[in-house]
Amino acid sequence: MDSKEIKQLIQNGEKIDVEFKESKNALTKDVFDTVCSFNNRNGGHILLGVNDKREIVGVSKEKVDKVIKEFTTAINNPQKMYPPLYLLPEVFDIDEKKVIYIKVPEGYQVCRHNGRIWDRSYEGDINITDHSELVYKLYARKQGSYFVIQNDYSFEEDSDTKGGWRECPSRCPSQCPSRCPSGQR
Repeated sequence: MDSKEIKQLIQNGEKIDVEFKESKNALTKDVFDTVCSFNNRNGGHILLGVNDKREIVGVSKEKVDKVIKEFTTAINNPQKMYPPLYLLPEVFDIDEKKVIYIKVPEGYQVCRHNGRIWDRSYEGDINITDHSELVYKLYARKQGSYFVIQNDYSFEEDSDTKGGWRECPSRCPSQCPSRCPSGQR
């Protein structure tokens, strides 16, 4: 990524894979929700020092190192971000202002921020923790598997619904119907 590409991202505005955070003097706390959302979706680009109106406000030159240190410490703390992420923020001088660029890759596991599960939709981060169907779909997408445990219920493929899903009638804690102690399918 270079300055020209950063300017292009800003010009194109926020979308499902681009987020601006003003963060002029301190790290915006909801940046971690965005990191989690991007990691749970298809990855994305975060620009600190840019407001929602696509204006480069810049991160204060005196605060750049503090913002980067706070960010990297937090995303490597498994109690804050799970799984911990290894991301390398880059600093760019654009129009004589400091912009911090963070590339978030798509993750292979479901990412949680402070125990909450976030997903990305259009220009927003959505807390899906309490929406079991969305959480189920996210786990299925990440695991490449359609067997997920939620609330001590097992889910199994229902051949009667041609690939649909139904709750396992035995409500057993097994992950896979083939290990279902009741033998019900």
